[in-house]
Formats: sequence, structure tokens, C-alpha cells
Amino acid sequence: MAYKLNLGVAQGIITPEIGTPLYGYAPDVFSESVSDDLTATAYYFSEGETKALIIEATVCAIKQAFCDEIRAEIEKETGVSKEHVIIHATHTHSGPSLTGNPGWGGFNEKYAYEIFKPNVLKIAKESLNNVEPVKMGISVGESLVGVNRRERLEDNTVKLGQNPWGPYDPKMTVISFKTESGEIKASMVHYGCHGTAAGRNHEISRDWPGFMVDAVSEHGGGICAFFNGPEGDVGPRLMNGKTIGFDEKNGKSGNIKCAEELGHFAAHDAVRILRSTHGYYDAGLEVLPVTVKIPVKPRPTLKEAEAEYNAYKEYTTNWRAGRANYYKRIIDSYEAGVEDVEYYEMEQTIIRIGEVAFVQSTFELFSEIGLRIQKHSPIPVTLPIVNTNGSDAYFVTESELCRGGYEIAVFGKRQLQCWVDNGDWYLIKNTLENLRKLKGD
Repeated sequence: MAYKLNLGVAQGIITPEIGTPLYGYAPDVFSESVSDDLTATAYYFSEGETKALIIEATVCAIKQAFCDEIRAEIEKETGVSKEHVIIHATHTHSGPSLTGNPGWGGFNEKYAYEIFKPNVLKIAKESLNNVEPVKMGISVGESLVGVNRRERLEDNTVKLGQNPWGPYDPKMTVISFKTESGEIKASMVHYGCHGTAAGRNHEISRDWPGFMVDAVSEHGGGICAFFNGPEGDVGPRLMNGKTIGFDEKNGKSGNIKCAEELGHFAAHDAVRILRSTHGYYDAGLEVLPVTVKIPVKPRPTLKEAEAEYNAYKEYTTNWRAGRANYYKRIIDSYEAGVEDVEYYEMEQTIIRIGEVAFVQSTFELFSEIGLRIQKHSPIPVTLPIVNTNGSDAYFVTESELCRGGYEIAVFGKRQLQCWVDNGDWYLIKNTLENLRKLKGD
């Protein structure tokens, strides 16, 4: 079969006003300047009657209801089915809140409806205005930008730091698209690592990936965007021995220079990998909107929920405030007569372009989950992308539950019933089944 892939691409600014709260640490972190503009990038693909839009936005996370709202409007404006639209948040912690999680920051309605949504819609429509045939090239290399961040302390506890023997995926994948004239029109960089290199700073920034994609564009990669892979337990490998930028002079978290330094290392890797690309080819396009079912545990009892709520109700920031909110919702659910269910069902969109499958996930997957999916996938280059079409926080591996730590404290607290302990296996199993449907096995 002869394939003819077509691509249209557009990019625009989505930077908030100075003074906007920054999301990822606490509700009281406000921007004081702009280090580098936040952007959104839309890739419109078509091949025959099949159409898809992949949109990258350099914000931390986006709640599912807002994503669904934007996807529905994109369908009306462009004719691309909302089920064929992926909206990905790169997970920079130096951007505004679009999730509204108690303890981290409320949903920034002003930014969402005055800047983010209208610009994303505009960019999505613009991507349909410069469509032309392209050939696809893929190159995979290694980058040490990331490191497992679940540092093991002497007393056997876990903190956010660097765990050099912990799992992470060093693969960096660069996908590029050449026009018939031989020019690279656009590229995409996939790698799994948190956007926390700047730390709890007060500059608006795309964090380390922003410096990387700018370099790719400057070195012939066309319009470029970053797609974050399984980064739930992976942070930036900073020279300070941490995964969060730190200002040694004042002894406080927050140092934009850390993001710049790491971004330049990432840029070197990405440009090197782009330049090693050979064998551009005509690629087909397939889209598979499916569902994933994952079993859940029963809710905590009302008595347990009341005890936990009372233990955490005085906290106002981060995971402790989130935990108080979770148990309050449990209490309210009993009062409302809500019944337990056996599993939760979630949408999953897989977009296959040639030998590459983009696997959408609302979660921040632990790296091992992505590695296991890639190991057994029938598609040669399988790229899970996280924080996509929603934000459901961490999805951890069964083996790490017993160790505790920050991610474990957050795991499963977005819905009333937490996932079963081996929920990672169900997620992997369902995803592989869906990939085999796409492959036709």
C-alpha cells in the first residue's frame, strides 16, 4: 500500500501575565518575571481519510474536563474528531495551574479562558493552513538528563533526590518530518523527565525542555516541541545532587540557571540524535480511541476517613492538603450514598504514524511501566506520553508501594477508590492489548 502522510504545524505563545500563580509546589508561588515564553504547538496529520491532531502545551498539567472542552471545540472548528485529538502538558513547574488541586493551586480560570484556550484553538486551526506531504525520520539515542528521583536514605525512607541505581529510561527519541524539497518542516523530541530543574522559582519558564527544543529548531529541526514520557519517578539530573533547582546563596529552592544548564545538555543530545537520522520514508496514519479498565479497592471506611481527615485538615499546601481534601470527599461520598465500583474505565488514544505509536496517558507513569510497555509492544517505537488529555497524578509500580515516599502518598487520591496494588500490571496489560489491536494481531 502506498502511503502519503501530510503534516501541518503551528506554534504560538501562551505566556500568562506576570503575577500569575505558578503550579507544582504550593498555592502561594507567584511569577515575578518571564525567563522564556510558554508555547503551544499543534501537529495536524492526515493520510487518506484519517486525521489527527497532537498538541503540546508547555504547562504543568490540565484537568480532564477542560481538555475535553477544548477537544470538543477543536472538533467543531477543524472537523478532526475529538477522539483523534491529544493535548499534552509538558509538566513544567514554572507555569500556571490548569488542574485545581487543593494544596498545589486552584484552577486558574482567568488564564484558562483568556489566554490558554483561545490560543490553543487558534494554533490548532492554523496547523490546518500549511499542510503538505512529508516523509518521516526516526532516530533514538541516549541522554543522561534524567535520573530516578526516589532517593533511599540510610533509615530506609525515601525522599525526592537522586537514586542512581533506580529505574529510568535513558532513551531520547527524535522524530522529524521532511517536505518534498528535503527541508525539515517539524520535529518532536520524546524523553521522560520532570520539569523541575528550575525548582520553586518565580520565573515563568518551559524549564529545561524549552532550551532543548529551541536549539533543535535553531539547528535545522524546524518547529519543534517536547513530549514527556513516563516521568513519575524521574527528575532532572542536576549538578547539585538534587532534582530541583536550588539557590546556594540564599539557601532556598529555586534557580532558573539549573534549568538553563540542564537544557543545554539536553539540547546537545537532541541535536546529535536529530543529525543521526537517516532513511526518511512515507508513513501511514492510524488512530485508535479505546478504553482501559483498572480494578480499584473499596473506599476507606467512614471511620478511617474521618480519622485521616482530622489528622491532615490543618494543612494547606502540597500532598498533605491534598490528602485532607481526599478524605473529606470520602466522607461526603458516604453522606451522599455513593456506592463502590469494581473498576474505573478511562479513555486511551493511540496514534500510530509509521513505526511510531504515541500512547496517551492521563497519569504520570513510573518509568518502569513505560519500559515494560515498550519491551512487549508490537509497534517498533512505542512512546507513552503522560499528562495527556487530563491529569490523574502518579501511577506507581507495585514494587514501590511498600517504600512509601511522596509519589506513594499522592497515588490514587484523585478518585474516591484507589487503584489495586498491582494496578500497574492491569494498565500495562490493557495497553498492550490495545497496541495489538492497532497492529492487527
